[in-house]
Amino acid sequence: MFSGFAVVGFIAVVGFAAVIGLAIRQSLKHRDFLQARGHAAAQLGWYPAPPNPWLVEVAAGIYQRGKPGEMFAGDFRGRGMCVLDYSYTTTSTGSDGQTTTTTHRVFMVALNLPVALPPLRLTMDSKFQRMFGGRDIELESKAFNDAFRINCADDRYASAVLHPRMMEWMLHNPGLEWQLSGNALVSWGRGHFTIPDTIARLEVMARVIDLLPPFVLRDYGQRTY
Repeated sequence: MFSGFAVVGFIAVVGFAAVIGLAIRQSLKHRDFLQARGHAAAQLGWYPAPPNPWLVEVAAGIYQRGKPGEMFAGDFRGRGMCVLDYSYTTTSTGSDGQTTTTTHRVFMVALNLPVALPPLRLTMDSKFQRMFGGRDIELESKAFNDAFRINCADDRYASAVLHPRMMEWMLHNPGLEWQLSGNALVSWGRGHFTIPDTIARLEVMARVIDLLPPFVLRDYGQRTY
């Protein structure tokens, strides 16, 4: 006959084994995901590359300082691109005083611009953003103002970039947040990047670049060579 101590010990061992088994299954699933993703990227001519320090800094500015993961670089419709996994951690304290640490996984997609442009960030608007997001720029489209938030130091530049056709394009793609940052247009999302999402995101980003007016590239841009 098992003693109470032995039963408790047996249950603890079984529970520990179940946790280990789940961790192993998740690790194998993630390994298979990375292998399949790498194969799909190779089919597009994209290749593994060391994390780009500049893109890591952009990620830290959008989220917070964290750890870069796997990156692929290559070409999309004649423009250089790269896509990067990134993770960061946050801590919170509950009413009981217990601290919880959470790891957040996000990704960054960068597509080269013909020139380096001043910073401008476009994000989805929300009640939280309106309360704590700081200064916002209002344009002539109420629908656009309600959907997006603009972070830019130069109102005239922001208005030039976000002209009516650009605003219309973004209203048809409301899930895309992006930033003009130096010689690249950068977008981001949650979770590990997938190849289908990256391609769809690059299609929208490429159109954003195509819609940049020539005078914006001429008057605000700086050649990088």
